[in-house]
Amino acid sequence: MPKFLTPLILVLTAAAAAATLGVSTAQASNCSSALIRDWYVDGRIDNTYPVHCYREALKDIPEDQIVYGTLRDDLTRALQDVIRNHNGHVTPMTLVPGSGGGNGPDGPTGGTGGSHDEGFFHWLAKKIGPSTADSVPVPLLVLGGLALALIAAAAISFAARRHQARKAAPDPPPPGPYV
Repeated sequence: MPKFLTPLILVLTAAAAAATLGVSTAQASNCSSALIRDWYVDGRIDNTYPVHCYREALKDIPEDQIVYGTLRDDLTRALQDVIRNHNGHVTPMTLVPGSGGGNGPDGPTGGTGGSHDEGFFHWLAKKIGPSTADSVPVPLLVLGGLALALIAAAAISFAARRHQARKAAPDPPPPGPYV
């Protein structure tokens, strides 16, 4: 048997076994990825999903959301609300209602799901801030205005010193030659 034939047979056998046994990557199910996408739109879950979707989504939360986001808290809170409302008797197919648009205290998430308390600064940022990702951020505009104000102050100070120097009495002429 030629030397290249043995490794070729091993590679083909491994490929056939992988295809038969279905080697796959770790991916979220359709329902949990739809749930996570629904949350990503506006920070709340608008549609109704079964409990098993929430449990799968809790396992499939992206790393950045685990560290920085509130997705895990929002999913857990919604699950706890359904368990409490059903007195602990939930099945994987029990439906968890979304927050819809009514996120008040009587809403399905108890008034806290995805919508956070918005104070004066949040209101102000929404009114004067950018509405899309491709608009210029307000802090950048504020810093630019501050830089221009500092440059203007420096120019005024320079012009004032120059004006005072011209206005000052000139030095007396040097004394003439002594004869």
